[in-house]
Amino acid sequence: MQICEHTLSRGTGLAPVGARWSGSVLGALMALAMAIPAAWAFDVKEAPPAPAEKGTLFKSVGESLRAGLRALSSGDPGSAVEPLTFAAREGNVAAQWKLGQMYREGEGVRRDDYKAYQNFSQIVNLRADESPDSPHARMVAQAFVALGSYHLTGIPNTRVRRDPGRATEMFHYAASYYNDADAQYHLGRVLADGLNGTKDLQQAARWFYLAAEQGHAFAQARFGQMLFNGDGVPRQAPRGLMWMQLAREQVDPTRDPWVVELNERAREIATEDERKLSEAFLRKRGKGIR
Repeated sequence: MQICEHTLSRGTGLAPVGARWSGSVLGALMALAMAIPAAWAFDVKEAPPAPAEKGTLFKSVGESLRAGLRALSSGDPGSAVEPLTFAAREGNVAAQWKLGQMYREGEGVRRDDYKAYQNFSQIVNLRADESPDSPHARMVAQAFVALGSYHLTGIPNTRVRRDPGRATEMFHYAASYYNDADAQYHLGRVLADGLNGTKDLQQAARWFYLAAEQGHAFAQARFGQMLFNGDGVPRQAPRGLMWMQLAREQVDPTRDPWVVELNERAREIATEDERKLSEAFLRKRGKGIR
């Protein structure tokens, strides 16, 4: 028996970009800010943002970035907007990334997806060839994922139209060049659900697996489902149960009930031998069923 696809209907929306990374991002950005020379700025090559207003209190990009990050760390995101905007206008990738997140989530500002899109676009326009080993690489990858997510649906009343092909390109670039787990998960979704017109379950399983091995809970759930059902891969029910259980252990049941439901339904359908073997796989990974 298979787990019906409708069990995922509440859980195949866009995963929060950077959800697994945002808890530590502030410390990483603070470290970057402390390393910025006083006169450092980027040479904006495409669609340059408006110059900083005259009379600003900030003398340099580094100073404004540090002021913004201090406000964030003190729990005052509203006060972080002005200094981060100054740094972002001067081309600072960390400020652009954080502002994009703030506008996307409505953190300290009124939620505005188009402003979020603009900030993430600045990163992609200027940093698309950033080395995967660069300290900025994660932010660049996440900017690609954010833009891809917007292109999957479009942004109403703006020039950003739904373009699944463009979204797929962005996910693929971040998934392959930066080995970004969020991008790999979203690319897997596009391929598994046919969001770009056609389904490719084999390739979807590949991308879900790569993200799952990096600890991406949603990818673990989807890859586990494919293994359990034999969708695009040879059926391996015990390993499928293992992956779904690993996902179940990571998520908040109130926020992602679909992962819990997927795991529970699979275990109801599975045979006793399949459940026992999955538990053996979990123990081998140093995990157990709670």
